[in-house]
Amino acid sequence: METQAESSVTAAFSLKSDIAELRVLAEMIEDFGSNNGISDKTVFELNLVLDELFTNLVSYGCQSDKHSFEIELKLEGGLLTMWIEDDGHKFNPLEAPEPDTYCNCDERRIGGLGIHFMRKIMDSIEYAWEGGKNKLKLTKNVQ
Repeated sequence: METQAESSVTAAFSLKSDIAELRVLAEMIEDFGSNNGISDKTVFELNLVLDELFTNLVSYGCQSDKHSFEIELKLEGGLLTMWIEDDGHKFNPLEAPEPDTYCNCDERRIGGLGIHFMRKIMDSIEYAWEGGKNKLKLTKNVQ
C-alpha cells in the first residue's frame, strides 16, 4: 500500500545582532508553534534554548550591529528542525564543557547553562563552520 508523503511547514526570518530582537524571536517561535499545533511546553523549551543561544551569540560572538542571524524552522512528520546561521566569531557550542550543576550555587561559575539547556532539550545538535559562518542545526521531536 502506498502512503502519502507527509507535508512540511517552513518559516524563515532574519534578526539583527541586537538583544532587543529577542522579542521578535520569541514571537516567531510562538506563532510557528501555535500555527502548527506544537504544545505550549515545547514552545517554552524552544524559546528557552533560542533565547539563551541568541543572547550568547549577540553578547560574545556578534558584538556589532553589522552582524545578522538567519533562522529557518521546518516541521515535517513531527520533527522540528531549526537552522541558525550567523557571521560572528567562530564558536562550536558542542566543544563547550558541561557546567557543574551539582555544586553550591554560590560556588558555581557564571555561564554555560544556555548550552546545557540546549543539550538537554534538543534531540540532536550539529555544528559546522562554512564560508566564514557558524551553522547550527537543532532538531526536536515535537509529537
